[in-house]
Amino acid sequence: MRKVPPLNSLKAFDAVARNGGFSQAAIELCVSASAVSQQIVVLEDWMNIKLIRRSPNKTILTTAGKQFSQKISSLFDELENSVLQTRKMTSKDEIRVSVLPSLAARWFISRLPNFSQAHPNTRVMVEASADVIDFNQEEFSLAIRSGMGSYPGCYSSKLFDEYVTPVCSPYYWEKNKTALSSISTCNLLADHTFEHEETNLNWNTWVSRENIHSSRPLESNQQFTDSNLTIQAAVNGEGFMLGRSVLIADEIRRGALITPFKNKQISDWSYYLVYPSNNHPPKNPLRAFIHWLESEAEQTFGVVT
Repeated sequence: MRKVPPLNSLKAFDAVARNGGFSQAAIELCVSASAVSQQIVVLEDWMNIKLIRRSPNKTILTTAGKQFSQKISSLFDELENSVLQTRKMTSKDEIRVSVLPSLAARWFISRLPNFSQAHPNTRVMVEASADVIDFNQEEFSLAIRSGMGSYPGCYSSKLFDEYVTPVCSPYYWEKNKTALSSISTCNLLADHTFEHEETNLNWNTWVSRENIHSSRPLESNQQFTDSNLTIQAAVNGEGFMLGRSVLIADEIRRGALITPFKNKQISDWSYYLVYPSNNHPPKNPLRAFIHWLESEAEQTFGVVT
């Protein structure tokens, strides 16, 4: 049997030493400061040596504590690297993909079984997130993002474009039939993300490109932080939204949303596949996954052709 202290006490000591105190260590470990303090007592009792001097205002490592801290930190670094290397070796047939929540819910998830059926030995882990991915810090194979295609340190390729046009529910249209030039008088729904972006995903930009001049700027009456919520509000008959053709494809097919005007524009923001530049050209299984995504994109309703 190895003669080592309890792992939790070592983790607590390492966190205190790195953070310079019990409170910050507690935040890192997601426990209370008293729980961290108890673990330090366990460690000091087990080793029969004082590692930390406590005072009301600060925490000070003893000489022995400083020496032990350096060794423990080095061992944890080595352990972390070993874990990462082992995971990479054992997960060569695993793809970790980050997808925008709206695209994940309305396009990606329903198609994923097709890939799993064709590649039963490849495991796909999906995270729905709009956060910027740092591939150096996070273990993702690929991200699908919406934007202009510039992602420093990464290789990106366009997956598809889509159209943008005002949409509403049949119920709302029956109650609020109007000319496109008068749409500012209607209830407008918007994604908060695009409210201040100078793209045609913004109401003012879209309308100006149609050469429609309103007496006042168009302001959305309701804003949402997620496109899924904006779409649901439109389906519920709460107003017009700038519908993105791929995301609303199912609602258009079902008749839950309609496109009252023929005017449509290609979105300024395209969907891109993004992965680290040092992984290009991609090898299997990532290469097979990308080919599958591109094939699905070609067959998608609402894609610009």
